[in-house]
Amino acid sequence: MRTRTTINFILFSFAVSAIMTSCGGSSDFKTDATTGVQYRFIKHDDNGTKPAENSFAKIQMLWTGKNVKGDADTVFIDSHKKGFGDSNGVLMQAIPLRKSFSGCLEEGIMMMSKGDSAVFKINGDSLYLKTFRYPKERLPAFLKTNPTFTFCIKLVSFETQQERQADMQAEMQKRQQAAQMLKGQEPAMIADYLQKNYPNVKPDADSIFYLSVTKGKGRQVKEGDSLHVGYVGRFLDGKIFDQSDKGQGHGTFALKYSKDPNAMRVIEGWIKVLGKMHEGDKVTVLLPSSLAYGPRGGGPIQPYTPLVFDIELVSLSANK
Repeated sequence: MRTRTTINFILFSFAVSAIMTSCGGSSDFKTDATTGVQYRFIKHDDNGTKPAENSFAKIQMLWTGKNVKGDADTVFIDSHKKGFGDSNGVLMQAIPLRKSFSGCLEEGIMMMSKGDSAVFKINGDSLYLKTFRYPKERLPAFLKTNPTFTFCIKLVSFETQQERQADMQAEMQKRQQAAQMLKGQEPAMIADYLQKNYPNVKPDADSIFYLSVTKGKGRQVKEGDSLHVGYVGRFLDGKIFDQSDKGQGHGTFALKYSKDPNAMRVIEGWIKVLGKMHEGDKVTVLLPSSLAYGPRGGGPIQPYTPLVFDIELVSLSANK
């Protein structure tokens, strides 16, 4: 069964193909007398409301140009692969409309009405120097053979700064409410997991649940030791979210041990667990979110998420 997002992706792919096919040569493009924008409308509503400068546009974008050799099209951004989705699953980019130079993409978008599709030719040097603010000495080498970029744009919607701020505040409140719900669910999640899998395990003084321990024969970790650690991080449902061995062979994570979280730059639970380990030890621990990624979460980890880690202290050496 195809989802709404999949259908939108297919429709956008066909739309992009149609736009690219209809672009033609430079003679197909007009130049706006006021802004200098080079454009070609695919679909345009002359009577539609257009976004003003400093408003916020949500667009579908295909940004292409020549590669370093100048003999093939390179895709720089394809918003159906990397973009933001609205509540209907439409994939897009979100950009502020601020003029950075005459003939810039933002000026082109301000010529469009909601639902319009257009193709723009944008000067590459100006784009990198004035929009992206690259230092002249750091301009990409491919600009020498790629002086002009092509942007295929569909204007999905736009909003004022005030509307954007209101949307962001509403989204923040929504996330805060979701986080509070997760916070309330965490104790029950931990209790249920332990009851089903480790009914006899109790937390230690640091609130860490040691699910299994295999003792090694080396000495205990000391402040300043250099460690090589193998690990697998999982959610309570068993899904792996990170691991040290991401390829062939046995991979380890190297770090210097310290009780200072700013020096270690790992979660608090790891500092506490590693500080008690001996070389060769293997442990499986359940960490409540207060010892993991807390109320903010991180990456695929939602706020107030308890985590399970398999940790092996493969080797340690004293810092000399």
